[in-house]
Amino acid sequence: MNASDDGWSGDVTVAGEDGVLRTAAAVLGARFDPLAGSLVWSGRVAADLPLRARVEIATPHGAGAAETTERDVWGNTRVAGLGRPPFPVELLDGTADL
Repeated sequence: MNASDDGWSGDVTVAGEDGVLRTAAAVLGARFDPLAGSLVWSGRVAADLPLRARVEIATPHGAGAAETTERDVWGNTRVAGLGRPPFPVELLDGTADL
């Protein structure tokens, strides 16, 4: 598990709308989107989750809400973050080493 510059790679806990907690590997990243005027985050989770569902993704740094969007060709579920990401982001926190 590690937080890198504006991202996360490692295990996460995913809580779905069904209330079931799952542990899965994830790769998540954040960036400033000038068109949206805010920070956006997204990534993939190595778990078979229902599509178009809200989930909570947690790392040791915190938790964040996301929506599942699609499956990639390897069977991972893509997610799009809603609000603050569950990992340190230099733009928000001043440093990625929290």
